[in-house]
Amino acid sequence: MNSGAWGAAVGRRRFLALAAQGAVAAGSALAVGGTLAGCAGCPQAAVTGTAVPTLAPVPDVPLQPAGPYSIGNLLSTKNFYIAHRGSGDNWPEHTMLAYSQSVALGLKAIEVSVWASSDGVLLCHHDASTLRTTGHDFQIPATPYAALAQLRVDARAWLGPATAQEPIPRLRDVLDAFARSHVIFLEDKGGTNADAIITMLQDYPESRDHIVWKQPAMSPGHLYARQRGYTTWGYFTSKELDRAADFQDRVDLLGVPTLAAEAPIRQLVALGKPVIAWEVHRRWERDRLQRLGVRGMMCSNVPYVLQRLAPASTDSLGQGSRAAGDLPWKTDSDWAEQPAFVDDALRFGGAAGSYTVGSMAPLAAPGWRLDVELRWPDSGGTGGQRAGIAFALGDDSPVLPATNGTAPAATQGGYRLEIGADGSLELGRTDKGQVQPVSLASAAGGAGSGQWLRVRVEMAPVGIRASASADGGRTWSVQSNDTAFRGGYFALLSGTGTPGNDGGAAVEFRNLAVTALSAQEMCLV
Repeated sequence: MNSGAWGAAVGRRRFLALAAQGAVAAGSALAVGGTLAGCAGCPQAAVTGTAVPTLAPVPDVPLQPAGPYSIGNLLSTKNFYIAHRGSGDNWPEHTMLAYSQSVALGLKAIEVSVWASSDGVLLCHHDASTLRTTGHDFQIPATPYAALAQLRVDARAWLGPATAQEPIPRLRDVLDAFARSHVIFLEDKGGTNADAIITMLQDYPESRDHIVWKQPAMSPGHLYARQRGYTTWGYFTSKELDRAADFQDRVDLLGVPTLAAEAPIRQLVALGKPVIAWEVHRRWERDRLQRLGVRGMMCSNVPYVLQRLAPASTDSLGQGSRAAGDLPWKTDSDWAEQPAFVDDALRFGGAAGSYTVGSMAPLAAPGWRLDVELRWPDSGGTGGQRAGIAFALGDDSPVLPATNGTAPAATQGGYRLEIGADGSLELGRTDKGQVQPVSLASAAGGAGSGQWLRVRVEMAPVGIRASASADGGRTWSVQSNDTAFRGGYFALLSGTGTPGNDGGAAVEFRNLAVTALSAQEMCLV
């Protein structure tokens, strides 16, 4: 199939494009070029690569919990980190478990949202309703504490079925645990409990050294808190950033959405006050923000963004909990984009989307092999149902799906392997700024309905090979000597080939594994 024909076909399939690119994360490019032992007869790649260093822990955050930490200590480092909702990508948000686990990693600050029950008990919870987090629809301001105390924060839809259910903590208990030892960014979420919160803080004599009053920048609550000696953080939404200069004198610290455009972020930084971005889920977001001069990261994915975990060689799906760094393309608080854990597999409901496997990245070997199994359990086994793998990506920015029939232009380069339910393979290269990938190779499949396909992608300095097999032992493959990209991140893709809409049949992935190619395997022969 020529590139023009393949591009037209991919257009009908809503071929996914890569999402917003930031600065390249440390350790994202693979070493290429040079003479490889065992490959004397192989043509060498005509590209210059950068060796992948071991991911070092992010500086400015102690490796071990210590303290006590004051606001001054937090702001004294070049960059600083706050656990957003206690790091809700890793533990049930706004729970004592989340707060405790975050500070155990050395974080100096946590972020807490506060509501009051109908009988005046101050509680730590983001929403006014408990429906999203507990499955029970109570309005906190209209419900007595005795009823709310029976609820449990249930984040299994976001974090996996093995996730423990945790109680909603009282603010008093959180302050007792952390107000003397750590910094707390504290928000009166409804804007109606300032008096009660300030009164409680009087029980902690050094609270002005540890509590940052957090609210929208235009909130009158900042004047109230400042008059009582508290440091204030005012955050702007993307739509409000053009008014930041008018309100920046009200607060001590400024806040910006992580995905705001570059120009308004730079303008906010230029005002001269420390800027904190929320919410930071990925390494590329961290790198982009720091490049723009943002110092503070209100982080939802602490162990991953801080680079505290070595890349895994196999998935952890069988454990029933999402590994740190694994994220769907959309991280909105409704948790809707997270695939389901089914036995030892990850099941996508059929909608077009992607899933970054950050827990296994960056792939640091000069040559590597990625194995994965997938199937369409409810499909008739036709090539019209498609999924895939995006790989050799320079960073962990999300791969965005087509919406309303339109695919966005790629903002970073990489490769795409599309896989049909019948086992067909289509290998393409995605270039920055382009919507359609360039066809590199394709092969017909040989799989039956609902079968598990075993797919292998091999990346070496001389090129790429992808192969598939199913029950019966036959294997088919595609290969290319393209060497344009050698990034170390990859993502699973769903719903890439359904004409007429942005979804398709459910697809499942399991048994992900990464291994280094031996010197003898580098030639891909």
